[in-house]
Amino acid sequence: MPTIKCAPIPVTVIGGFLGTGKTTYLNRLIQGGLRPDALIIVNDFGDINIDAALIEYRDDNVMQLSNGCICCTLGGTLAEQLAEALRIRTEPGAIIIEASGVANPARIADIARVSRRLHLAEVVCIIDGSRAQQHAADPLVGDAWRDQVKAADTLRVNRLAPHGTREFEQWLRQFNPHALIQYETEGTPADASLQPPISPSPPGPISHHAAPHGHWHTFSLSGQEKIDKARLATLLEAYQDVLFRAKGFMLVEPSGDIELLQFSGGRLHWQPALHAPKETRLVFIGLSGERFSAFEQAVRLLLKDSL
Repeated sequence: MPTIKCAPIPVTVIGGFLGTGKTTYLNRLIQGGLRPDALIIVNDFGDINIDAALIEYRDDNVMQLSNGCICCTLGGTLAEQLAEALRIRTEPGAIIIEASGVANPARIADIARVSRRLHLAEVVCIIDGSRAQQHAADPLVGDAWRDQVKAADTLRVNRLAPHGTREFEQWLRQFNPHALIQYETEGTPADASLQPPISPSPPGPISHHAAPHGHWHTFSLSGQEKIDKARLATLLEAYQDVLFRAKGFMLVEPSGDIELLQFSGGRLHWQPALHAPKETRLVFIGLSGERFSAFEQAVRLLLKDSL
């Protein structure tokens, strides 16, 4: 009896540094019409997967991987979860992986490269144009940022003034001279399709470079306590030198309303939370050390004062 061979499942990896807009991009893909049998895998560095809660997609087609970065466990968590998903469910027509903000997408893409059942379709890197040069030059986060840019077939740049794109592209090309570059300015989002890049980069060698995650630290809060927005905002601003990301849902004092908090690049945004849990769930990610420990202590004291 002849063996029926199935086409490999296309895999798209979405990477980008903390707070650059990966989940926003993914939601735009969904709104544009993903195939109904697509499987979305969301990896969050914290132990509460906030990003998965913000995905506008059916829960049974979203797999959450929390409490660590999947690029550090190549052959471990992600590969095991993928193998299990392919065994227990109808084979997905496509797989989209949203990596954590400190992940090296090249190491995740390697899984698709070595699997006979998977095909690496594209690696997309979301870039915050307003912070890119600062991130690239930072001695602590520069390596992670550059690894994400180098691994991409497509670089999607947001938060950049339209008149600055030519100079920015000349600067960005030193890190990845071959990727397709797309710009997204306010009111004019770049086309978000899941088509292969115009000039796909040839398959590269499997990456053996371990991302330096040892200097990152994350902690989370959850519970029914209401938190003072103004006092938390003051803390976020005071410690933004070591705090790279804060996100989640928060019971706001005194109203008890649930609001969505997003903090990245020194910018704090609040907005009404849709489909939110009925409790506070916050995640903070920053650089390990005394400063970040002091920030964590101050936030926990704020929560205690709210009791």
